[in-house]
Amino acid sequence: MAENMNPFALMAERDQIFKDYYSNTVPTRMPVMAAVVPLLLAGAAGQDPLLWQYDGNCLLGPMEEWADKIYSDTNPFSPPVMMMRPAYPYQVLGSQSFVLGPNGQVQHPEVSGMPAEDYDELIERGFDYLVEKVVPRQYHNLDLSDPVKMAWAAMLENNMTNTANAAFFPPYMEFSFKKGYHQGGSLGSGGSAEAPLDFLADQLRGFSHLSVDIRRRRQQVIDACEVLTPLMQKMGMPAVIDYQANIFYPLHMPTFMRPKDVEEIYMPSYRKLLRDNVARGIRPYIFVEDDWTGILDILHDEFPAGCMLQIDEGDPKLFKEKLGKKFLLSGMFPLETMRNNTTENILARAKDFLDIMLPGGEYTFGFGKNPLQASDLNMDQYAALTHFVHENSYYPNAGEKFGTPLNAEGFQPVAEWDAPIKSRYILNWEEFKKANPYTPDYALSKFAAADHQVFLWYMNLLF
Repeated sequence: MAENMNPFALMAERDQIFKDYYSNTVPTRMPVMAAVVPLLLAGAAGQDPLLWQYDGNCLLGPMEEWADKIYSDTNPFSPPVMMMRPAYPYQVLGSQSFVLGPNGQVQHPEVSGMPAEDYDELIERGFDYLVEKVVPRQYHNLDLSDPVKMAWAAMLENNMTNTANAAFFPPYMEFSFKKGYHQGGSLGSGGSAEAPLDFLADQLRGFSHLSVDIRRRRQQVIDACEVLTPLMQKMGMPAVIDYQANIFYPLHMPTFMRPKDVEEIYMPSYRKLLRDNVARGIRPYIFVEDDWTGILDILHDEFPAGCMLQIDEGDPKLFKEKLGKKFLLSGMFPLETMRNNTTENILARAKDFLDIMLPGGEYTFGFGKNPLQASDLNMDQYAALTHFVHENSYYPNAGEKFGTPLNAEGFQPVAEWDAPIKSRYILNWEEFKKANPYTPDYALSKFAAADHQVFLWYMNLLF
């Protein structure tokens, strides 16, 4: 079996599958990307669900155990870093927008960090407004009126995160190479951001308030999205661009809006952002949350060619017929199939599903919604499913071209977004040089890279 190959030979085989897939060439078989988040793995190992929040290394043993049971071409185990929302950074910073629940999962209650009367200030001051007003409202220990406490909390969070990552990542990467997993793109080739209206809805206004704003403050909402768009572009931009460079976007608002409002309010800023991404060779990886059946034409017509779409809900046959020739697709296998079902029935349903989705080469298997905790599925059944998918996803027409390449439309980058963001907090090299005249120009890249990390730290607090 492939799993018994030399790890380097296995990695080379898997690398070729992904290179083919992302270059619109039908690979020998569909890539399999299993996904097991920390809380799910902790549950399968019988661990205290709170333990991994404060000691990610407790998961290394269960990773070894389950790696021999689950088939995946990529490392199936998500590292417990900021994107998986371990609790301690939010606790240290006094977050009201991310709160640890008793089940070991960090929850996101609906909160508003921006009152309606602040729209004009957001539009006028952009990033500075977020830093000075929204972040302190959502993170009480970053209150600008108490600078010593703020500095202490920020340094404490930074030190705890760096210490945890330094302890976890060396054995995690050693494990990943030992298993011969495809490692994905180059280090630094991934990013995350939001559609501007989703960012506005998330921690600034909150879903309920923004739904009212769309009716009562329509132009202010549109103007705010325009201001947020270059911030989202800077936030998501990978440090390295290679053939797997991507930006992850979770889409929240459109299915709760009228199609007219999606077209007139949501899409103009997001369309501009997506076109800039693909023009730079970056593939948007988009979680199409909820059921977009009623606005499927918007998805097909407005999103650039070559985007990766993880579909949450909908008729697989309809979505494949409508979207398969233009995009790379994943998702749509119902997570509910895994609950209270026999293994035989699960595999039978997987066969029927693959009969629809596999032909053509543009699909990778996945759930509509990823399992988050032990109650979502039986891990032994999930392991059986991954092996079934692996063994039944070979293509008879490997090597043929399929679909539409990334940015087949030939969009161009937004040139003005290459300039630094105007902010009193973002590094101004000319002012810095005046204050430090002996600093050589070749040091700029180091200062700018560090400055960008601070920008990302603030933006990720609101993601």
